[in-house]
Order: sequence, then structure tokens, then C-alpha cells
Amino acid sequence: MRSPLFIFTRTLTLALTLGLMLLAFRPAAAAQKEIPFREDAGLTKAEYLLSAGQFSAALDTAGEVLLRHPDNADAYTYRGYAYSRLGETAEAAKNFKKALLLNPTHLGANYYLAGLYLDSGDVQRAIEQLQVIRMACGHTDCEELRSLERDIDRFKRGDPAKKVEPKKEE
Repeated sequence: MRSPLFIFTRTLTLALTLGLMLLAFRPAAAAQKEIPFREDAGLTKAEYLLSAGQFSAALDTAGEVLLRHPDNADAYTYRGYAYSRLGETAEAAKNFKKALLLNPTHLGANYYLAGLYLDSGDVQRAIEQLQVIRMACGHTDCEELRSLERDIDRFKRGDPAKKVEPKKEE
């Protein structure tokens, strides 16, 4: 079973790849009008801080990105992940939902929001997020899809996946 951090990193890599592919196929005039969100160095820094377990610092960094790019679904997803790791599930859910308003098929936001639903015992809402992930993944081999399917199956059998306790920063 892959760790949540592996899935998070893979989701971000997939989002970056898809974003670059979309930019490559847009007309040059349209590409010049928009600043690609993934080029913001703050996202790279936030990724590093999350992987290092520095969740409060990652919140601050993602917040700075949102000041520059208020419609950045990745930054909201990073904030949601950081809040969830700090044990602030209401704030985490709020940020994942904002990311999904901006990008309804965002794999990371859907995956982590489904995890919050499972943790609270709301399997039906987790299944709804699973359906969105299934649609977003299409016919590709998608780790988020496989992982969430396993977690939901365990939950239904009464054997939920071991819940990762939020880390508190020192």
C-alpha cells in the first residue's frame, strides 16, 4: 500500500504533466495572457514543506501563492492537506472544496476529501468523490482511484484502513 505522501506527490506530478500538456496545445496568444500556476515557485516550496512535515510553514507558503493566484486549485489542495495533517479537518474540507470549485476533477482534492469523509464515517460521500476520480482517471492506471477503492472496501468490511494521526509540529 502506498503512503498518502506518495499518492499526494504522484497526484501533483500528474497535475503538472497535464497542465504542461494543455499549455503546449493552446494557441500562443492564449498562453501569453495567462501565467501558468505551476510556474509559481511557492508551489514547489509548499510541496517541499509538506513532504518535510512542516505543515504550518506550508500553509503560509500556499497562502502567499493564493495572494498571487487566487484561483489556484493546487494551492488550496496543499492548504487542505496541511490542515488535515494538523488535525483541523473542518479547515481541510473547506480548502479541498474550494479547490474542487475551481477544478472539479482535481485528483488530489477529490482523493483527500474522500479520505476526510471516510474518517468521519460518511462512506456515501466518499463514494461520490470516488466516482469523480474514476471519471477523471478515465482508462489510465490511477493510483488515487485504486487506493480509494481499497479504503472504501476496507471500510465496508468494517476494517477501515489505519487512520494516520495528524502530526503536530515541534
